[in-house]
This record gives sequence, C-alpha cells and structure tokens, in this order.
Amino acid sequence: MKITILGAGAIGRLWGCKLAAKNEVHFWTRDNKQQLSIHLSGTDATANITSEASYQFDANQPPQLSSSELLLVTVKAFQVQPAIQAVKAHLRPSTVVVVMHNGMGSQQTLMEMLPDNPIIYATTAQAAFRPSEGEVRHTGIGPTLLGGITAQGNRLQHLGQLFDDALSPCQWQDDINLPLWRKLAINCAINPLTALHNCKNGELALAQFDTELTNICQEVAEVMTAEGYPVAGSELRQQVDTVIKATAGNFSSMNQDVCHQRQTEIDYISGYLIARAAAHQIAVPCNQRLWQAIKELEKQYHDQ
Repeated sequence: MKITILGAGAIGRLWGCKLAAKNEVHFWTRDNKQQLSIHLSGTDATANITSEASYQFDANQPPQLSSSELLLVTVKAFQVQPAIQAVKAHLRPSTVVVVMHNGMGSQQTLMEMLPDNPIIYATTAQAAFRPSEGEVRHTGIGPTLLGGITAQGNRLQHLGQLFDDALSPCQWQDDINLPLWRKLAINCAINPLTALHNCKNGELALAQFDTELTNICQEVAEVMTAEGYPVAGSELRQQVDTVIKATAGNFSSMNQDVCHQRQTEIDYISGYLIARAAAHQIAVPCNQRLWQAIKELEKQYHDQ
C-alpha cells in the first residue's frame, strides 16, 4: 500500500520503518524537510535478537500524501485535530485513516472532520523512544489492536494482517472501544504517577503505591461498567501490575513530557475518564486528584 505516517515521533518512526518492508511509506511532519533519515535499533520480534537498520523516507510531499491509500496518525491526542486540519485538503475520501495515540476522546472530532473517510483506531503496546534526532530504539514488544469506529472502517478487517506483517502481534477487534478502555485504565494508573514521582514504571511496584493503584483501577472499573464494559477493579489492577513489570525499565510518555516541559495527554487519559464519570454521576476522586496535579505541573512550566 501507499502509506503516509502523520507524525514523526518514536512510535510513528518505528511503524514507518516496519511498514516499509512491504509498503511504500512517506512521512508528513511539522517541518518542511523533504527527506527523513531514521536509524532503528532494538529488538527484532520475529528472531528475538537485537538488530539495526537505516532508512531514508520522502517527507512532506503533497503528491505522495494525495495518492496515499492509508494515513497512519501517530501524533498525541491533543494534536489530532490540528494535524488532520493541515492535511485534510490533500486526502481523498477513500483514504483510510488509522489513529494510534494514548487516551480517548478524539474520535468524535475526527469523524466530524472526515465524514467520508474510513476511520480506524488502534492501541499498541509496542514501545520505542528517540535517544537522538535521527535514532529510534525499539524497547518493548506487545500487541497492537485495531478496529473501525465508522461503518466503512468496520469493513477493513484485512488491515489487521497488514499491521501484523509489519510488527507482530496485531489483531483486528470488532469493538475497538473495549481495548481502548483497557489501555486507558493502564494509562490512568501508570502515566500520572510516574510523571509526578519522576520514576520509571517499575518503581510503581513498591508498596507505597499499592493503595493508590487499587483505587485508580476501582474507579476506572466503575466507569467502564457504566459505559457497557463490565469489569472488576481487581482485573484492571492485575493488568496494570503486568505492564509495570513488563516495562519496569521504561519511562512513561507522560513522565518524559513533564521532564521536557511539554504538554501532556492528561486531558485524554484521566480527563476523559473524569468526563465520562460525570456523565454517569460517578465520583472518581483519586483520578481527579492526579489530573489536577498534572495540570498544576503543566501550569508551572508554562508560567516560567
């Protein structure tokens, strides 16, 4: 397929390199550079070995964007609207739009902006980071799940194979909202705590975080159940603990955003949970406190 990656962060670059094995990949970035060089290192999921490779991509070329059959959006949740606005004039109504970001809450806006395009949402447990401008390191392997949120998107189950061929394991979901909610629970627990305590994910396994993690998961479970996805808080807590252990040496994206004084995705993680809780008249004081604390941190460095 002809694919454009919208957003050149670590995850966008990782997927771009992996998709390039069997597809024609082009990047659209915030700068106007016509080429993008990427050196990818890290774990090879198929062979379970460390590998390195260098890639050269065309970038920011309107004719290539216009001819793309698939647009993979890997910007942060709060960047989706302006990023789509910037490329909307170049997209054909048949271009499939796949959105991959932390959190929830951008779906309605996107459907309003692109009423004719097939829209798919994805959540991935693949992990990557950029130690330098031209380098990407693949630091963790995990499942990618995707599914349509529009009628047209729901008919594109074959794209599950496209993504699985590029970076396994990947599976199509008939109802993508369930895995999105489960990923939201993990993000609600890990991201704000690691950002506030400036720690790696693994440190959340310490006893001092036990009660807070349990309370976060219980609140998320109540809201998920009200949304039509019944789950026990203990089940979510078990999933959170599994991710904490599996990614013990990693820093969360929110931790890194705060460290570099960047805007976080808190409004699309804890903030989305709080909004849905309010719609069901459910109290979520633990998540509310964490949301408030991150907003205060953001305010402090924006005021400097």
